Amino acid sequence: MTSLRFVGDLSIWIGLALAAAVCVLSWRYYRRESFDLPDRLRWFLPLLRSLAFFLGILVLTGPVLHHRKIIGELGSVKIYIDASQSMGLLDRHASAGRKLLVAVQQGWLAPDRLDSSLLDLANELSTARRTAMAQAELEGVTIEQFERVRSDLRSALVKARDALAERANLQVTPVDHSTITSQLIEPLETITAATETATTHEAVNELTKLCQTIEAIEQQLLAAFDEEAQLLINSNDESVRAALAMFDETPRWQRANRSLLDTADALFADLKRYHNVEVIALRNQQPIELLDGLDPAEPPTDLPAKPDAATTDLASGITASQRTAAPSGSESEESATDEAAPSQLPTKTNSAIVLLTDGQHNSGPSPLQAARVLGGQGMPLFPVSFGAAEQAPDLAVIGLEHPEMVFQKDLVRGTMIVRDRMPIGQPLVAEIAHEGEVLWQTQLLTQNTGDRRIAFEFGIEDVVTRLGSQFTSNITQHAIPLALAARITPLQDEAESENNQRMLRLAAITQNYRLLIIDGRSRWETRYLRNAFQRDSQWDVNVVIAGQGTDTEILPRGNSAEQFPETRDELFNYDLIIFGEVAPQLFAEHELTWIREFVEMRGGGIVFIDGQRGLLQQFTTQDLGPLLPVEWLAAGVSSQPSMLQLTETGSREPALTFEVDAQLNQRFWNELPAPHVLTSVKAVPGAEVLAEAVVDGAPMPAIVTRLYGAGRVLYMAFDETWRWRYKAADTYHQRIWNQLAKFVMPRPFATSDEYVSIDTGPVSYQSGGSPEIRIRLRGLDGKPATDATVDALVWKNGRVIATIGLTPDSDVPGIYRGRSGTIEEGEYEVSVRASGFSQDALQARSKFVVLSAESSELENTSTNEPLLQQMAAESGGVFLREEQMGKLAGLLRPLSSGRVVETETLLWQSYWWFAAIIMLLSLEWLLRKRAGLL
Repeated sequence: MTSLRFVGDLSIWIGLALAAAVCVLSWRYYRRESFDLPDRLRWFLPLLRSLAFFLGILVLTGPVLHHRKIIGELGSVKIYIDASQSMGLLDRHASAGRKLLVAVQQGWLAPDRLDSSLLDLANELSTARRTAMAQAELEGVTIEQFERVRSDLRSALVKARDALAERANLQVTPVDHSTITSQLIEPLETITAATETATTHEAVNELTKLCQTIEAIEQQLLAAFDEEAQLLINSNDESVRAALAMFDETPRWQRANRSLLDTADALFADLKRYHNVEVIALRNQQPIELLDGLDPAEPPTDLPAKPDAATTDLASGITASQRTAAPSGSESEESATDEAAPSQLPTKTNSAIVLLTDGQHNSGPSPLQAARVLGGQGMPLFPVSFGAAEQAPDLAVIGLEHPEMVFQKDLVRGTMIVRDRMPIGQPLVAEIAHEGEVLWQTQLLTQNTGDRRIAFEFGIEDVVTRLGSQFTSNITQHAIPLALAARITPLQDEAESENNQRMLRLAAITQNYRLLIIDGRSRWETRYLRNAFQRDSQWDVNVVIAGQGTDTEILPRGNSAEQFPETRDELFNYDLIIFGEVAPQLFAEHELTWIREFVEMRGGGIVFIDGQRGLLQQFTTQDLGPLLPVEWLAAGVSSQPSMLQLTETGSREPALTFEVDAQLNQRFWNELPAPHVLTSVKAVPGAEVLAEAVVDGAPMPAIVTRLYGAGRVLYMAFDETWRWRYKAADTYHQRIWNQLAKFVMPRPFATSDEYVSIDTGPVSYQSGGSPEIRIRLRGLDGKPATDATVDALVWKNGRVIATIGLTPDSDVPGIYRGRSGTIEEGEYEVSVRASGFSQDALQARSKFVVLSAESSELENTSTNEPLLQQMAAESGGVFLREEQMGKLAGLLRPLSSGRVVETETLLWQSYWWFAAIIMLLSLEWLLRKRAGLL
């Protein structure tokens, strides 16, 4: 293959532009003196002179012919480079020895400035130890094989002893050479196999113990190497300090880039001489080809990619782009291979994979499985580890736990999860702010304990009031979206500060909830619930007490206080019903149907509170029976419950969480006053038991829930939550009921005007989410508009990007629903367009944001060497660290039985180029002479 290259001082494009300019100027200048010549010569003579100048200028671009010839069969090597964000990290926290080794490999430090003999010795011992253990633990090892293992290990130990003996008088002597003899060589010689055919378990166990001692000595050698490196750093050598500064300021990606393309022994150039080489970036799940060794162009010094992927997937990209190389041979041999039995071993190929990464796999399928498959296909994997094995000193906000909705007068309670890897005792400031205004702050000390949980609690009323005042008066915001910054103030020695913050998004509810309480008598439970909700400004409460033994034996109906709604629409205006022990005979048949449809169709919530009269059992399958999530048992509860406890399902439910720690939360429920009387029930299929009462050591359902149609039902088998106020007043009682109520009732609309109300669900969605849109439309008369054609318009950056047709809800008049398709990240607004309404009439808009996938890339700052070592072992490859990349060319050389011969013909120095210029000028001179010109 022959290609044309330009290697001169000028690039080809500048050279062409300059040559063209000179050609035009020379042609115009010489054409003036040939004005009186024949037309053919008047054009031809200036053209010859201009072409000569053109070729002369192109000499500055250095044109060469590059010849590439393949002799024999080349190997195939694919180099995958991890393009995730963690590859952009610095490794200032790496050990002194590791820094200097990398500096030597990168060419920043002369090799003779660093003595790596101790490191080499530790690596040789490690290799010998692992090999010995791997072979000795194989099944059916003969005595001859065991003796060979022992002999090879002894040779490595003798070599180590002799090397240490030569260092006896040096400044750093980690292990006395006599120790190798007494603790390793002599005990090794005493290990024997007891039978003629196979080694005994005792022999393998003794060898294992000996290898543990060898491993301890390896660690001493590594520590001594670091000590020597630190002495070199402390020597104030300018070249060493410059090399360390280069390392500290060069991220992993750039070091990988230099090792591939921009060092004296660049890997890409070395491998191209014997292999077909490709360089591929792993970005999320996608492989992106960067370089091809068959490309005749000169390779760049920088890879055309950046480490910006939000996840690390070390399996999907390799699997997607890897094509198994066919074994060499004739067509008949290939056919025979295809028909081979599955039990046959895979054919060895001349292909291999090199993986440059920090090993922080956090997305996609198992990389070990991918490595295992590659090994089965005869393709060894050679992982090269970039980064320090130790975690950097760093703080990172890795998670937030908080409610999606909070009433504006409530406190926002939640937990900030922080990964703390800073040295113990440094001041740490955690805070939550809105547009620079700090809403919550706490000062702590670093603990270097890994993940820790920091509880927070703060008010948002002032912020919500300020934001609410920005909306026009004819639009009501029932839920105002809040975007708060939860952050840790960066410390001076942190490795990475970009992971110190996460956004906390929630909706602040500004409208009051409507609650209907119905009971057949004014029992303690009802009184305390009435008081608890009426004292809370976020609730509008209507309490209806009716039945035998009360002041009102007939259910009062109407639209005033203490009356049951007289229309279905008025009932549907409530958010929650708390239903006590009421006789079924008090209700008309259609009223019981309304209550059932309130849950099933409207999506409302209902809480049933059972009691000692057993009235709830009287509701049949024709009225409220289908709502109830329990069935009553014939046998009652024999004794008083001893305590309450959460089930596994209940412990995961935020509505039942009152302590950050799961064990403390369970203890909280255990310590609540247990009911004196419990109704004996069992959960129906599909229902979930959230809490149990312990009776004579056996758990019985106490709080049960299930979904019914569009709504949710909660059943309580006792009516004594008022006892939870004992010695605590409303500290827990009111909070528990508020959380239970919000768990059961439907989500409110976010915004509304005179005619339309809009809800788009949560204030934020993860990337790939599909927001559900729900709107309520009223006509000019204020009644539900049921015959309109309604569309939702999705806006981004001031323009409509999608139009979604909404479908009328067949069960609830005036409600229209729809769902958008998957939309990309960004901030969005939703407005409504409806037939029969002008666009000026429908002004309400709901907002939501689609977030990019949460990235954990910057949470772990170390390299995952154990994973990479396992990947190498599973595939039959070799694990290397970045300072050992120079070994790759030798390890991969056996894959190729051929080579690439590359030569160049320097056109700009050749006689042919010079001859062309002389020929043009000579031809011009002859023609000028014939025309009578000088």
